Amino acid sequence: MEIMKKMIAAVLGIAVAVSGYIPVSAENAGDPAFDEFMMDEFREAMESDYTTMHFTLRDYAAYGIEKPEPIIGTAAWEDYEEAVNDAKESLEKLESFDYDSLSPTQQHDYDTFRFTCERLIELNSYPDYDWWFVPSEGLIDNLPTNFTEFVFYEKEDIDDYLAVLESVSGMIDGALDITAKQVEHGVFMTDGALDSTLDAIDKFVKRTDDNPLIVIFEENIDAFEGLSDSEREAYKARNREILFNSYIPAYQRAAQRLEGWRGTRKDGVSIADLPGGKEYYEARTKFKASSDKSPQEILDICTAYLKTEINNYIKLVYSTESDSEFEDTVDISDPEEIIAFHEKNMSVYPEGPKVRYKASYLDPAVASDGIVAYYLQPPVDYIEENVVKINGDNVADVNELYSTLAHEGFPGHLYQVTWYLNTKPALVRSALSNIGYTEGWAMYAEDNAWSYSGMNEAAIEYNRINTSLSYAMNAACDIGVNALGWSAEELGSYLEDIGLNSSMAADLYDFVMETPGVIVPYGAGLAQFMTIRDKAMKALGSQFDMTAFNEVLLTYGDRPFELVEKDVDAWVATFDPSQSVPIDTDDETPAAKPVSPWPYVGGIAVALIAVIGGIVLLRKSKRRDPFA
Repeated sequence: MEIMKKMIAAVLGIAVAVSGYIPVSAENAGDPAFDEFMMDEFREAMESDYTTMHFTLRDYAAYGIEKPEPIIGTAAWEDYEEAVNDAKESLEKLESFDYDSLSPTQQHDYDTFRFTCERLIELNSYPDYDWWFVPSEGLIDNLPTNFTEFVFYEKEDIDDYLAVLESVSGMIDGALDITAKQVEHGVFMTDGALDSTLDAIDKFVKRTDDNPLIVIFEENIDAFEGLSDSEREAYKARNREILFNSYIPAYQRAAQRLEGWRGTRKDGVSIADLPGGKEYYEARTKFKASSDKSPQEILDICTAYLKTEINNYIKLVYSTESDSEFEDTVDISDPEEIIAFHEKNMSVYPEGPKVRYKASYLDPAVASDGIVAYYLQPPVDYIEENVVKINGDNVADVNELYSTLAHEGFPGHLYQVTWYLNTKPALVRSALSNIGYTEGWAMYAEDNAWSYSGMNEAAIEYNRINTSLSYAMNAACDIGVNALGWSAEELGSYLEDIGLNSSMAADLYDFVMETPGVIVPYGAGLAQFMTIRDKAMKALGSQFDMTAFNEVLLTYGDRPFELVEKDVDAWVATFDPSQSVPIDTDDETPAAKPVSPWPYVGGIAVALIAVIGGIVLLRKSKRRDPFA
């Protein structure tokens, strides 16, 4: 879960490395030994886990990588200490290099790798909080994705798939043993979270002949060339045997044991209230926000952004004649057509490579209730084909589909990933993900996508504020409750202080208690990108160029926000401030027109939200944290 052997990315839908290893160019030369070190780390990471390797590389042999045993992974208490020691060893090797002798690209790789190691050491020092069965981020919601998205390149891959499928039972049992030890220490998820996980198990095991792990596997077997009819039937029979005699029984064992721990977590007890919880959640917040800042500092950034957007909403209400103006919708509903529309409206982004993509809807049996959609990262040596999957049950209307596909496709994940691939970074960067950056970028892109939607101006601003403010508010509440230990009453006071209605506090409190950390990358990432952008716009005034600014954000890939801000500051410093004409964005808000208590003005819906783009690829004893 938050364990990792070396530096492995464990999530679908975020930045990957290039389609082939290309050393730093001569004009940007640094230390060749550093490139070798980074490549060694990449090879070791791939060789430590089959599932990671399969999803990361199509032709692993071309990189001198030996295929590891084809299993989904293991789960054991002692793995946490091993993960800490591995990270310390990698950090020690990293620090042996002379930083000043590295090229700018290498320095960014160094800093990003260091940040990753530090987060890994911190998070794995708290094994009691690595919850394998929480909804959205846990095993039950995300294991099926490893199989429904598994690609057969060679016949050998089919045999490997079946071996991995058969190994799931052992991993689940190991995860349950870890959970039992956590319960002994007085640490467990809430009953609400438990209910969500048990519902997911029930939904999956009820599917028999129409189970997606049967339907999709058999479709892939039928489409695979070179098999005889008898081989196809044998593979199908073996898959069904494993699913019904091993995989599903493991889910059922999990349900039984998990139910036995109901009530372990008392009502109103946040992570901050549990033994060592506050210290753990500080580490988790840093990882989730891709920042070295403290939870309070990250909360302050979110709060400032929230206040700005609340003011923008009040201005919108004053300037709009009728709430009916907010009801405008985009006039396109086909997913691939929406992605193509976004791709054609990239004028404020630097040009990226031409890629292909396919968008389709998920089978309801493997569609997590907490997921709206995800972008599946392609193998680093075959990035031409890109996949977006949508949970149709969680898409409320065409406007939400429009913004979701901006998040997952262009100008969000798909674009950011493939753009970065074109810069040909070290392959190890595909194993070092900064989820606050990646999800923050997708939210930043989603925010901009409303501007060219074709709707009227009031509807554009209404949808933009509603989407962005919801995520930032949920992130702030999560940090307040789980990192700082706010009670439901203190959460209500916070909402009132920033101009929101405290009547939603109870539901928000329950939400962030049940899904700790899930929304933080989205809301805190967005708030940090917007804060950096507004700072640059204020400094440059009329000289500010959005396309050039976005290129600075994209260059060097997903990384901690301290590096992003440093890069933007360096870019701003290249301009002559005497040539800038200030841009006034602080118009006074009219005081005559009455405004109803937020968030009910105009029917805007700032409430509990689902996760966009957060599917987890579970590899070995690894998952979204710490390198999602």
